[in-house]
Amino acid sequence: MPALLLGVAAILLAAGCTGPLRFPDAPIDTTAASPAGLQQYDTDADGRADHVTVADDAGRIVRIGYDTTADGQADTFVGLDAIPPEQCRHVVLILDGIGYETVKAYRDAGRLRLFHPPAPVISTYPAMTDIALADIFQSVRPVGYEARYFDHEKNAIVGGDGDYLAMRDEDWARATDYRADTVVDPLAYLFPHHYFREELKAVVDLIDRRDRPMVVAYLVTTAGLGTKHLRDGQHDALQAVDRLAHQLVWQSRGLVKVTVFSDHGHQLVAATWIDFRKSLREKGWHVAERLKADQDVVVIDYGLVTYASFATRDRAGLARTLLEQEGVDVVTYVADGAVVAASDEGIARVECAGGRFRYVQETGDPLHLAAIVAQAKADGHLDADGFADDRTWLRLTADHEYPDPLVRLWRGFHAVTEHVPDVVASLKDGYSAGLPSRAARYPDGASTHGDLARKSSTAFIMSTAGPVPADAQPLRARDLPAILPALLGRPWPPARKEKP
Repeated sequence: MPALLLGVAAILLAAGCTGPLRFPDAPIDTTAASPAGLQQYDTDADGRADHVTVADDAGRIVRIGYDTTADGQADTFVGLDAIPPEQCRHVVLILDGIGYETVKAYRDAGRLRLFHPPAPVISTYPAMTDIALADIFQSVRPVGYEARYFDHEKNAIVGGDGDYLAMRDEDWARATDYRADTVVDPLAYLFPHHYFREELKAVVDLIDRRDRPMVVAYLVTTAGLGTKHLRDGQHDALQAVDRLAHQLVWQSRGLVKVTVFSDHGHQLVAATWIDFRKSLREKGWHVAERLKADQDVVVIDYGLVTYASFATRDRAGLARTLLEQEGVDVVTYVADGAVVAASDEGIARVECAGGRFRYVQETGDPLHLAAIVAQAKADGHLDADGFADDRTWLRLTADHEYPDPLVRLWRGFHAVTEHVPDVVASLKDGYSAGLPSRAARYPDGASTHGDLARKSSTAFIMSTAGPVPADAQPLRARDLPAILPALLGRPWPPARKEKP
């Protein structure tokens, strides 16, 4: 990190910041005589309850009450479900890197009870912010998987920090009302709690201006909390979201609805960095900056992630070498019009014809789909040639260890970015790749994302406005534009602002 940024960070940290959340973190003690599902809060810190929440039999808060006579008893109530979303202001929070299982477990433990139960959302492959949010905001596609990518026409690595800071791949951000300056992003990974409070304060200040019916805010610092502090860090973020939702509903007498979703999940284990340059050299490859011969390979790296991508002329040969590397799970590349998936358990092809997909095993079962395919054939879900449409594959594989793998792998090479690598390796739990300078920031390892497996690939959505319709599930990231208008009571995606 540049010394200037570290200096700025030190000044800001020394200055500290006041927390933007005023709603109590917990209800006051209540007697056993309190009705089931009722919780009392002291919002003005005078030692007496002045606000209550009432939950239904499922534990979701459906009514709120106020003590307007200062006698310690709520005398005015608001039914939250009786207020249509289109009559409310709406706050949309996008939490970078928080996965479905984390949110579900946190809510199951008794928090986030203003929200309907979360629904899983399958991210893109790779499971990366700009790619997923381009789907959700229906915005211009990113140039590459990350800000640094390989341009085959130029036969060179292009992009990098300049493109990242300029938000070249963040056309989606033009549809948000809040996205921190990108200079904050690296600091958010080193000092996540401080910058998370700063982001919350900025979002609360924006909401308190009351100058727009919907506020859409993206928080990068939730990714930093997960990267550095794993599950505990993400719980801190969810605790703050819970308090913020209570604060907004309490202040507005129910006239603010809150919807929260994420872009992808996180491994939530401290990952060991793989030095692919070193390992490929040791196995006889010529690690280069340009491709001139079949044994040349360009390592395309930037952020700390759980996939690795490469440029090479010998795709199959590189895939075989990569599978010898500890920590590599599934390697994919395009050959003869198909996406080839290879692991130490075999090789298979993902084929697409007319928007329909099939899984063709050549040797073994690298994606562990054989049993699912056999059952699907028996149940008549596949045609005589083994093809099915993408929604059928989604239903069949949404809960798989590699969620929705056929469509995600196909799109990863054909539909999510303008430039794609020749070979992509999804890494196992506990392993990461990226520029050496990024890895050096975390000598003890860090959690990250990007791979094909479930934890990294499964985001979430939840709302106080209503549940995600069962008939709309399972969901991909690119399905959210179809369900968000009903939850928000207004169109989605929002209109994009002009570039500054």
